[in-house]
Amino acid sequence: MTFTRRAPLMTEVRAVCDVATHIRQVELVGPELRRLRSRPGAHLVVHTPERRVYSLWRHDPGAASVTLRIALHDAGGPGCAWARGVAVGDRVVVEPPRSKITLDEAARHHLFLGDETGAVPLLAMRAALGRDAETYGVFETSTPGNEVPDFGARTPLPWVHRGTASGVASRVLLRAVQELDLPARPGTAYVAGESDTCRLLQRHLVEQRGWPRTSVLLQPQWAAGRPGFGAGA
Repeated sequence: MTFTRRAPLMTEVRAVCDVATHIRQVELVGPELRRLRSRPGAHLVVHTPERRVYSLWRHDPGAASVTLRIALHDAGGPGCAWARGVAVGDRVVVEPPRSKITLDEAARHHLFLGDETGAVPLLAMRAALGRDAETYGVFETSTPGNEVPDFGARTPLPWVHRGTASGVASRVLLRAVQELDLPARPGTAYVAGESDTCRLLQRHLVEQRGWPRTSVLLQPQWAAGRPGFGAGA
């Protein structure tokens, strides 16, 4: 059976848990998930019943399962309301995985930058590289309780905390990136999170670090006042 890009698939919720204060993990199962193909950093469209896009933490074809990690924003919205209320046994329609960015296998080194929404796909990408890959990065969230666990990493990447500062065009994360000690030669950067913050970080790497624009891959996850935007909602 061949799936088209947006062909709907029926799944069932097998497990729900919180892996951080505002990060909910939802595992979906269904026989059709065995046939799916996904790349590290992919995301799924979920019918909640409104179409919302969530980052894929894990796809296990052998177990016919996918695992999502969903950031629960304080402002809420239809996607967050679904994630807060979803329960084991619920039937959920999803669309096949798609990717905005994925790993550059030819990169000299890998740089991962993002907020708590971007950390989910980025950490999944980092895990796919293996423990010995040369990686750098920093993530941002409001408080330590919102940090996304980086299971299996030999050296977890650091987090900075913005407190009550805005996550839009985040100067907290920008300063943390400006202070990173990186190799002189560019690698490949993967930047995911709030839309304006992604552009700020891209500008820093290109204009101040001398990285080629093509080596800075962006995946905007959300934008203020725009529910359903990007690769996370």
